[in-house]
Amino acid sequence: GAHLWEGGGGVVVFQKNPEEILPIASLTKLMTAVIILEDENYDLEKTWVTLSQTAADQEDVPVYGNLKEGERFKVEKLLELMLIYSSNDAAFALAEVIGVENFIGKMNQKAEELGLKNTHFINPTGLDPENLYYHLPTQKYFNYSTAKDLVKLARYILLNHPLIFEISLKKGSYLVRDGILNLSLPENQMILGGKTGYTNEAGGCIILIFRNEKGN
Repeated sequence: GAHLWEGGGGVVVFQKNPEEILPIASLTKLMTAVIILEDENYDLEKTWVTLSQTAADQEDVPVYGNLKEGERFKVEKLLELMLIYSSNDAAFALAEVIGVENFIGKMNQKAEELGLKNTHFINPTGLDPENLYYHLPTQKYFNYSTAKDLVKLARYILLNHPLIFEISLKKGSYLVRDGILNLSLPENQMILGGKTGYTNEAGGCIILIFRNEKGN
């Protein structure tokens, strides 16, 4: 855990294996959202995206967010589906706007710019690769990161793209089971945003940003 300050600084409150490299499942979508908000090819309200068959065929973890080929959405709507319901279809469709490989390249370039030395992405969703068991079980076949790197990413988002965390707090049209809004915090502490994730290989993942009674 770490205190993140509005000025960009912070202090580690507690830590356990902060540099252990682990698969991060749908925490990936925080970086996916960063690229969407920073790339000139995306306009939240003006850019429309049509679902391809490949995007529609992504593994459907959420009940809501299972999209169909040919459906059209504004970027803003897909961003919400991705962050609130962790829709893999939405994440993949957004990446296809500029080409998936190009998009993944931008994710890794941004990780390098932010000094995330132990972070790497192979897809925009966080799903475990389908051909995992045809390879040696090393981290390079996952989207992976460390607690230390994720704190850096969270700080960057908090300072530069707070919209990402604001969207993550929306209740949406359907109840999110075991989402961040289901968490109970001590009195005088307020959730500012976050992201959950789960795959068989990563297990349960969560990153949570909250403000304490002192406003930190």
